[in-house]
Amino acid sequence: MTEEAHSSRTKAVPCARCGALNGAGFDRCVRCGQALSTVARSVDRLGARLDPDALLASKLVIGLTVLVFAAQLWVALRVRGTENVLAALLSADPIDALRFGSVAGPLVFAEPWRLVSAIFVHYGALHLVMNMFALTSLGRVAEPAVGPARFVLTYLTAGVFGWVASIAYTILFDASGGGQTAGASGAVFGIMGLVLGMLYRQRNPQWKRFAVQAVLYSLLLGFAINQARVGILVNNIAHLGGLIVGVLFGLYFAKPAPSSGRSGKSDLGLNVAAAIGLLTCVASLVLAQRSPTWRELEQYRERSSRRAVQTGVVDFQTKR
Repeated sequence: MTEEAHSSRTKAVPCARCGALNGAGFDRCVRCGQALSTVARSVDRLGARLDPDALLASKLVIGLTVLVFAAQLWVALRVRGTENVLAALLSADPIDALRFGSVAGPLVFAEPWRLVSAIFVHYGALHLVMNMFALTSLGRVAEPAVGPARFVLTYLTAGVFGWVASIAYTILFDASGGGQTAGASGAVFGIMGLVLGMLYRQRNPQWKRFAVQAVLYSLLLGFAINQARVGILVNNIAHLGGLIVGVLFGLYFAKPAPSSGRSGKSDLGLNVAAAIGLLTCVASLVLAQRSPTWRELEQYRERSSRRAVQTGVVDFQTKR
């Protein structure tokens, strides 16, 4: 046997998930079962596509978010009578956003459920697609690693605390009182933080690469968009709040698993908590529809419009 052949047979291959060393010819990691070879990765991808339970939490969250946006679009086109379909796709009427549950300054103290509903509201198709694309990419990594229940709890908790951080910043540092805000990006940053926290806790060397390529790039992009003054404002405080919560969850979930008896009780509690969280999301969206706030604003707009027509004055300026 030549020295080169001996070296190729004994070369250790580190697992990207857990860091365990495996033989060069191994298809899967001996410790965690992660696919190492091209064939094993292809089998895993095919199995994921055929498994109806694969990425269940990601599918539920994305499905509910898309459903809310479809309802927003229906209200804009059918109820409000917007004739420009492209305009309805690319932007959202402020009152319609309130109707579906956006966060708007001090209003959240009277209607705290908006901290949940705002996660599912988006200001246009581009806003929606960017967030759902990021969630899909991160979900493929995060959900199999922690399970659907932990994924849902991280997503919702990060989204809520992102809004809490944004509101706190507005109260402390923004004399204007802030404006209307909504979107899934704070929750998505929470999933990003979840992956980052787990990689760091597992001493996986890829955590630095992930932080540089994903986290820093996204944050810098947000600041760049705000500085460009293109009519879009990125809520970087909500992003940071969600990211921090996600990292904390990742550090916690990456701990060694408890004994089988305790693990069963823990999993049951997590599943119940995740189910309650999803029901809370639906309830918050229903409460948004029943809120008198957007109805009063709609009536005020109609009265103002009638007065403008009567006096021959029409104001075309719309605040976004």
